[in-house]
Amino acid sequence: MSKPAKPAAAPGDAPPKKSKKMLIIIVAAVLLIGGGAAAYVMMKPHDEAVAEEVHAKKKPTAPPKYVELGTFTSNLIHEDGDRYLQVAISLKITEPELEEQLKASNPEILHRINMLLQTKSPSELSTLRGKEDLAEEIKQQVEYVMGFRKVEPRYSKPAPVTHQAAPAESTSDVHGDPHAAANASSAPVVTEPAQEEPAPRKTHQQEDGEENSGIAEVLFTSFIIQ
Repeated sequence: MSKPAKPAAAPGDAPPKKSKKMLIIIVAAVLLIGGGAAAYVMMKPHDEAVAEEVHAKKKPTAPPKYVELGTFTSNLIHEDGDRYLQVAISLKITEPELEEQLKASNPEILHRINMLLQTKSPSELSTLRGKEDLAEEIKQQVEYVMGFRKVEPRYSKPAPVTHQAAPAESTSDVHGDPHAAANASSAPVVTEPAQEEPAPRKTHQQEDGEENSGIAEVLFTSFIIQ
């Protein structure tokens, strides 16, 4: 006798085993990826996280602006003849709002720069160091006018001028007196009293209680001594 045939399984009685395994694999992969990301965030150095936050909040720095003060013509201290200086001056500023304040204070700034230039001599301004000192002094004067300096900067004192006595024309006077000629040749040299040298200037960073002025540099776009 033949065995009776097994009844066919009705559809939907049991889900395939492969589908269940695939679902388990996908869920495990998602949990693994999520756990790794969470572990990376927890193990991330605190300083690095703070640096990224600061970088995100940091605003782009505005480019510097240049304000022209104009061209100045000033007589210099007499050394070997009449000499004068013609210089064009500009200011490099890092705070754009200073431009309007500089325009409002322009008359006093021009006055102080003109007074400062008249204390200079041709030999002093002929060197690079002399030009750098002049730029720093102008910067200090502008900062004082703008209210960034509490102590008024002094104008530099001119160097003392030495006058040599004229040599005697002959060894005797008109009457042939040799003693008079000797006295004339031994006359002392007349010099002006030496002036006390001013103390070394402090730079902008060295001043006590000084605010950040936003005036970065004084620029000479033209510098002519005639």
